[in-house]
Amino acid sequence: MKKRLNLLCACVLIGLLLSTSTVISLMVQAVSAGFKAGYESVEKGKELNISDYKIVCTIPSDLFAETGSVTNLKNSSQASIKPIISLIEAPTTGSSLSRTANGITTLISVLASIFCLIQFFYLIRNINRGDIFSWKNVKFLRKLGVSLILLFICSFTTIMIGNYEAAQVLELKGCEYSNIFAFSEPTFILGFIALLVAEVFAVGLKMKEEQDLTI
Repeated sequence: MKKRLNLLCACVLIGLLLSTSTVISLMVQAVSAGFKAGYESVEKGKELNISDYKIVCTIPSDLFAETGSVTNLKNSSQASIKPIISLIEAPTTGSSLSRTANGITTLISVLASIFCLIQFFYLIRNINRGDIFSWKNVKFLRKLGVSLILLFICSFTTIMIGNYEAAQVLELKGCEYSNIFAFSEPTFILGFIALLVAEVFAVGLKMKEEQDLTI
């Protein structure tokens, strides 16, 4: 029984890591590219030219209109694409408020991800010790659920800001900006599942305490 439980917990952990792997990969690539560009600018005297990309979500408004194309390296032809979630080069206009908001959401996302892993580790540790139905685990599950929902809010905010900024300077043919795809983020449903399990544990513990008092 414990082996099966540990296996399921490991699967949940892997799923959680995979769900955030894309964001982490983009962050690592952005930091690496920025460091490389800065190094070449200082050491080799090259002009610092960093493109400003936005994460945007779009939905096709006309399936027959050609929104964009990519190069097919097999035959050097151009293949039409319909972007859903994309990185689009779009210069930022106006104040630096959006940059500040993006920086804050990125920092919160990193901290929330670390906090999630810590709470999950404590939960698994208690389960392996045979301490399953306890108020400590209820607290861990509640904290895990709240931090997962916070991760979703940060992701949704990033996409919403990206869509807004891109819409100020870009109008895409055959597509329109949409924030609804942000709800496909697995952290959204995982957070509520964790809160639901926590409440089930809490109800069971309260019923057990009431039964102990009546004996």
